[in-house]
Amino acid sequence: MLTSSRSVATLLLTALTGLLFLVTAPAAMAASYNWYSAGDPLNAYDGTLRASAFGTSYQKDGFLKNHTYYRDRRDNGNAVYTETGYRYYVVCTGNTAPSWCAVGSSDQSARTQSGSWQDQYDADDYSTRAADKGRVYSKVCEDQSWSPDACSRQPYFTFNL
Repeated sequence: MLTSSRSVATLLLTALTGLLFLVTAPAAMAASYNWYSAGDPLNAYDGTLRASAFGTSYQKDGFLKNHTYYRDRRDNGNAVYTETGYRYYVVCTGNTAPSWCAVGSSDQSARTQSGSWQDQYDADDYSTRAADKGRVYSKVCEDQSWSPDACSRQPYFTFNL
């Protein structure tokens, strides 16, 4: 009977230790999404390849974040840039039902004419948005002075906040 009591005590101690770890451990790393890659990038075309990008969208410490690599694909004097946008699923101004609203920030990277990959980090603080979900949108463009910019499609990723 004594061995049985020790086994139960050991089992209870193990269970309590596990529960204590779960309660005191920091939250697990939130979701992240790798979009495209250096070998298969997101491209901006207007009949000709203009710019490329790839990166990772993620959430961390109350922020939606985007880490982008981008580069110029044509030596034509026009610089390229990336743009990151943030939207939240909330009741938009003038509406009564929730929808995807552009209440977050939008950021463009520095312009470059470099054919080498450039780094860009963007972030948006969602802690004051009162939203359950957020989205990160990314695109790469060539800045064209006398016509609309040649831009890629704009993939997005949805995060539970």
